[in-house]
Amino acid sequence: MAKLIALTGATGFVGRVVLQNLLENGYHIKALVRPGSLAKTFQHPDINWIEGELGNPQSEKVLCAGADIVIHMAGLVTARTKGEYYKVNADAVGSLAKSARALKVKRFIYLSSLAAKKPKLSNYAGSKRAGEGAMARRLGGVKAVVVRAPAVFGAGDKATAPFYALIKKGWLPAPGGRGWRKRKLGLIYVNDLANFITGDCLEGACDGRTVSPATQASITWPEFARECGQAQVKSVKIVPLPLSVLYPFAAINSVTKRLFGKGHLTLGKLREFLHEDWSTSEEFVAETPLQLALKKTILDG
Repeated sequence: MAKLIALTGATGFVGRVVLQNLLENGYHIKALVRPGSLAKTFQHPDINWIEGELGNPQSEKVLCAGADIVIHMAGLVTARTKGEYYKVNADAVGSLAKSARALKVKRFIYLSSLAAKKPKLSNYAGSKRAGEGAMARRLGGVKAVVVRAPAVFGAGDKATAPFYALIKKGWLPAPGGRGWRKRKLGLIYVNDLANFITGDCLEGACDGRTVSPATQASITWPEFARECGQAQVKSVKIVPLPLSVLYPFAAINSVTKRLFGKGHLTLGKLREFLHEDWSTSEEFVAETPLQLALKKTILDG
């Protein structure tokens, strides 16, 4: 009998690919969506869409009942306040883990972020680290894996679409400042991340671990520009943005974000961008060539 998978975040950028993988492999799925969001879904005989909210015990009970495995991908990448981040990215993770344990789920897969390794950089990073801790405390003996994803990219991501649109035109904006050329990034193509979650993680190869899969484990901004240029057969020029411009801009965004919910590059996000090393280990490096993944992202985005 095919396993029953409980999903959160199934309508998101990563979640859509994970969902498709699961369907292609014959799994039955229960997927949680926010109230009023059923219009964003599609119908399939192997999917049961459940309207509910993260952190709501009744919604979690319906979602987890009968499920073999929980894949928790829903979360906030941006929020107005620290409280909003922690409510969704920490408290709700612990609540779902508690429900999964009570309903005898066999495995819990949590999609976190590489930002969690530096929790003091931002409210987002801190909330993701807190979510990992809440999961561990509430799961007890349930098998689990934490996936700390580095920067995720791919066609169809609304958040990064403007960035890759500039690259397509031959421009790569990068945070400047001292040593900007040596800053390291880890990157993962959305299909590679989905394959890792529905492959190694689902099969139990990573149980009890915190892992960071990657398509490119380490790359600097100049190297990234060259890879993008070769992928689209068009040179890409880096435009290092001075900190004298970025800090005031981020400070204003921090205020507008808190008051009106507008603006993405807050001071916390800027600190994340300026961190010197977001590389990962090469233990779980996907097979997709970086240039092929970038080509699909830039040209099909």
